[in-house]
Amino acid sequence: MVTMDMIVSLIEKLTGQQVPFLQNIEKLKAHDPFAHGGIGYNQFNEILLTLGYDRVTVAFFRYLFDRESGESKIISYEEFQEGIQKFRKLAMLLFGNIKYAFKTLSGFDQIDLDHALEKVSPISSQAFESRADPIHEIKQISGEEAYYLGYIVESEIENKLKSDPENPILISEKKKLENVRSSGKDNHDAYLTYDHMDVYIATSMRERHEFFMVNGFIKELFGHELIKPLELRWFDPTQVYCDDRIDKGLVEGLMLKRSKCTIYHIQETDTLGKDCELAATLAQGKPVIAYVPKLVNPDSFKTEARLLFKQLYYDKTIEDLIRYLLPRYYPEGAWKDNTVRAWLSGTQPVDVNQALDLLYQKAQDLYEVRAKTLCESHPLALQVNLSTGVANGVLVVRTVNDCAKLLRKIILNTMEFDIEETRVGKRITLLLRERISGCVFRVVTGDELLTNTFWNFYLEES
Repeated sequence: MVTMDMIVSLIEKLTGQQVPFLQNIEKLKAHDPFAHGGIGYNQFNEILLTLGYDRVTVAFFRYLFDRESGESKIISYEEFQEGIQKFRKLAMLLFGNIKYAFKTLSGFDQIDLDHALEKVSPISSQAFESRADPIHEIKQISGEEAYYLGYIVESEIENKLKSDPENPILISEKKKLENVRSSGKDNHDAYLTYDHMDVYIATSMRERHEFFMVNGFIKELFGHELIKPLELRWFDPTQVYCDDRIDKGLVEGLMLKRSKCTIYHIQETDTLGKDCELAATLAQGKPVIAYVPKLVNPDSFKTEARLLFKQLYYDKTIEDLIRYLLPRYYPEGAWKDNTVRAWLSGTQPVDVNQALDLLYQKAQDLYEVRAKTLCESHPLALQVNLSTGVANGVLVVRTVNDCAKLLRKIILNTMEFDIEETRVGKRITLLLRERISGCVFRVVTGDELLTNTFWNFYLEES
């Protein structure tokens, strides 16, 4: 049996506040609306007014309970519950505050309500699939050659040429660098002419393998069967070159502003620049997908590492590479692990197989910690939209397939969420979790003082 207490509890969740007229609850308890044909629009308003709340418009009632007519009745408690849960998700997405969302939207007519709902309304995939190709095509730069777009390689080649200026291999390397950068500059200019920009890729690349791996990830993601038909435009840092620090910063800032979302690629080291790009996206209220690679097979890791080293670092021995890379994943090993210390100092030959096992373990540990930090513990993985004050969380995925699923839902405005209530003492905090990543995307704090102070000050003119 549905009791009036159950209905009142749901109305408190809908309005974001406790019943103002507590004494009037008793006046409603004798009536079980679902045992007498349900709750119509007029009856719903009568209940609200009896409890001390504002009444709602016909348009809001129709939205809440998916009704074509304001006189249609809500015939079951489950239907009543589903409508209120739907509204709470909307309120967290758009306002970050249930009470303010109810006071705002419940008074809207159909035109104003439709306008407010546009921000979360699904977009037909046809809108993307029918796009025309860009006028200026991107000149594809391979993962093997993307390293020439970086800033380290030029000084490496120049330093070697100083001591061996007639070396044909070095001369060829310099020519390749010039050709790749020429293509990178053309691509840079092409991105500036794009009439739309959908996705920004935030990375930090210094080493050859970093360029190669990011390039491979981008190709796999945008070639995915869920993404490729959408004809998206994305800013690919493995395809562009800009030799002016100021221009580079301005262009990247523009691309962040124009893109609908950012993909933050977790690597062995993360930089101020990449972290700033994550923060700038969240501060605009846009989604950030953090892709954290998940290592699951040590044997395939070692096989791929050997091939990658041979393919990209043909001028170095695998032992030298291990001595260089191991401290990046396992810095404390230089003074805590006697075997690693011996390898690094050269007092003991590097056991390549053992060292690759260690690299796998430490890389896996690093990625697991980074994923857990962004999902669970770092307070700045949830940042405030500077315009609206709504808290905006990072969405962490561990596979390219999940990244593609989530990216498609972001682009088409079809993300799905679940509401969780967490209780600390008497405080109940609401969490809105995105289903694919399992990460918190929106929050409503249960701290009443913080809530009151925050919304009093946040939107004040500065």
